[in-house]
Amino acid sequence: MNTNPDETRLALWLDDELTGTDLSEMEAWAATRPEQLAAREDLRSFRNMMAANLPASEEPPYPDFFLSRVNQGIRDLQAAAAPAKPTAAVSFWKSWVMPIAACAGMVLAFGIGKRSNEAAGALTVVPSVSPVVYTPEEGVDAEWFASTGAGANVIVLEGVAAIPDSTDFSETVYVPTVSESDRTATREKKTSDSAKQ
Repeated sequence: MNTNPDETRLALWLDDELTGTDLSEMEAWAATRPEQLAAREDLRSFRNMMAANLPASEEPPYPDFFLSRVNQGIRDLQAAAAPAKPTAAVSFWKSWVMPIAACAGMVLAFGIGKRSNEAAGALTVVPSVSPVVYTPEEGVDAEWFASTGAGANVIVLEGVAAIPDSTDFSETVYVPTVSESDRTATREKKTSDSAKQ
């Protein structure tokens, strides 16, 4: 016969939550095991120390927030526990006719597309167009280039009035770090360095 208690019963005994015959059986079992008695005494002293140093209850810092979260959790649990609505039986239209109609529509569209392509003749190839930088105002030309010295893409706008010196950008200005402040954007030559050598 196995006289060792299971983990649940041992945990209840260590937490002083057993009563009656369960408690007397565990006390008899633990009488021959001083390490178990010492573990229970350690837990008791720890609980007493915690009770002496921590308040019995403490108001959370934002009680309305926590209460709303608890209420939302309760509503979520109630919604999950609610019985699901019975599903309606699948009709003949949805199970057979609709997929057949969809397939017939795809075949018809494929046929129309094939015939219109044959009527139009061979495909024409559109030549590639170089990209253009769009500007919303007429008379403004924009050009961009990548500046490796500044580590950035630079946009040069021609035809835009200069910004007055009195404009205050203190609210939106970007202040560069020390390593970025010594970089400047320079217009790089189109020829590669290998062609110079």
